[in-house]
Parts: sequence; C-alpha cells; structure tokens
Amino acid sequence: MNDPDTSKPSRTDRLRLRHLKLLDQIARRGSLTGASEALGISQPTATKLLQEMESVLRCALVDRSTRGGVLTSAGLRTLERGRLAIHAMHALDEQLAAAHERPLVRLGVLRLAGISTLPGLVRRLSQQGDLPRFQLREDTVAGLMDDLAVGALDCVITRLEPRDDEHWMGQFDISLLQNDPYEIACAPSSPLARKRSVDLAQLVDQPWIVAPKESYTRRAFEVAFLSLGLQPPVPGIESPSFHASFAILADNPSFVTVAPGSSVRYYEALGIVKAVKLKEPFPEDRMVLAVRRDALAIPSVAALRAALREMAASSDQA
Repeated sequence: MNDPDTSKPSRTDRLRLRHLKLLDQIARRGSLTGASEALGISQPTATKLLQEMESVLRCALVDRSTRGGVLTSAGLRTLERGRLAIHAMHALDEQLAAAHERPLVRLGVLRLAGISTLPGLVRRLSQQGDLPRFQLREDTVAGLMDDLAVGALDCVITRLEPRDDEHWMGQFDISLLQNDPYEIACAPSSPLARKRSVDLAQLVDQPWIVAPKESYTRRAFEVAFLSLGLQPPVPGIESPSFHASFAILADNPSFVTVAPGSSVRYYEALGIVKAVKLKEPFPEDRMVLAVRRDALAIPSVAALRAALREMAASSDQA
C-alpha cells in the first residue's frame, strides 16, 4: 500500500473537520439553518464555514434557494470523501475515550456470525494476545456494506454471492470464510422432518416464514424457486431474524423457513428445528470477510483478518 506524502502542502490543509460536518448536516437537513442548529453554531458562522470551503475547493458545494439547500454534484462528491474523514475521527474519539493500550476495531456482523464465527475469533485473538476492543454492529448485508463504504466500519463478516465480487473487489479486500448454502428447516414434529428427501415444488403451498423483501435471504429464497420455473410462495410471516423464525417454528409445526445452513445445524443440535432434506439443494452461498483497504494498515484489523483466514483454512482441512 502506497501512502501519500503528507508533508507536501495542499490547499485542503485549510479545511477542518467542522467544515465537513457542516456539509454533512446540510445534506441531512436540507438547509443551512437546520445544519447550524444541529451543530450548535450561529447561521453567520455556518455561512462563513461554507464560504471558506467553497473558496478552498474552488466550486459551489450547495445550491441555495428559498426552499433550503441542496448539495451540488461537487458537494456530493466532496461529502463522499468527507464522510470517511468524519467517521475516522469518530473512531479516534472512541479510541481515546477508552484505555489507550487496547486498539479499537469496528466490526460489522450478520446475526449468524454472532453465533457461528465470533466466539472462535475472540478465543483465537485472546490466545494470541491480539484481542482488540471490539465495537460490534449488527445489520443486513446491504446495511453493513453501506457502512463499510462510508468508513463507519473497518470490516464486516457478511454473505456475498460470487457475482458481487467484481463490484466490491475494487473497494475492499475480500476473504472467503466458508461456503454456507441456505437450507429449509421445519419443526421436529413436522412430517417433513421424517421424509428422506423433498422436492422444492412440494413446498410451494406450505406456510412459510421468510425474511422481508429486499433482504439477501429473501432474494436467495425467491431465486431458488424461480430457477425451477416455480412461483415463489408468499410468506405467511415475514421475519428479519432467523432466531425468531426458529422459535415460532418450534411451536407451529405447519410452518417451514429458510435460513443459512450453519444456523439450521446450530439450532438442530439444540433440538429446536430439523433440516428438510431437499433433492436439489439450494445453490452454494458464501460467508466472507470484507475489509476496507485503508484499514489493513491498522495492525489490529490485519490481525483479525489473519485469524479469520486461519480459522477458515483449519475448517477446510477438518
């Protein structure tokens, strides 16, 4: 990684974090007045900050009218980079607020990673003496990748399809952790639990518990049916959490649900659900670690990446 020579003077040296925060608040609140109120400064001060920023960058950043303020194209591009600096400084504040000897890592995870990956990761890093102070954030695939893109997270453990690689590879370092195709689960008392194999077509009319629309899981669910020329079932229950789905399933044996295979096996071992054996399994799906390339320069993030890669290699050899 080639670091820029920060000793060279630049016209952006005149910019401060408060300039960027002002631009961010104008975008969020739609007016200079709203932005000044959010930052606790007077409107003349806000106007002066904006003028300073536009003078340094030599372009108009806000299109002001009687209806408020909208960022220009140049303002939007500036804010894209500016938000990275805002989030970086927020992370520095978080670091300085705690013990200085323990580095901070902002890690985003899917719910599944909280039970399948994090325990082993914490144990391995503890044994190596590399355990940082984790700030965990749980969200959807889209939410995690958005936060990673704007610098609100250093790295995420998430699911990505192979076709997503080309889109994200330019921005992030991506490591495969495990192949984890989706599976269907039913209650242990369901007749489906005793069948040797089931066609997906036989499950079209079952009552389904499925993740909400626009979610990664819902897309995988619908694609599985569509690839067989079947109309995807309309779920009887939409649930954003497979933990809740499994709990409902356990007491309502008429329902079935779809979830990552690792989560199905985890709850099956607890006696809460049973995996439904499909004649044609769902396509392979993957759990990956995506890291901001600039964050790889942080030793604690690099150590986390190395530990997860070692865990993935050990799992493949098992």
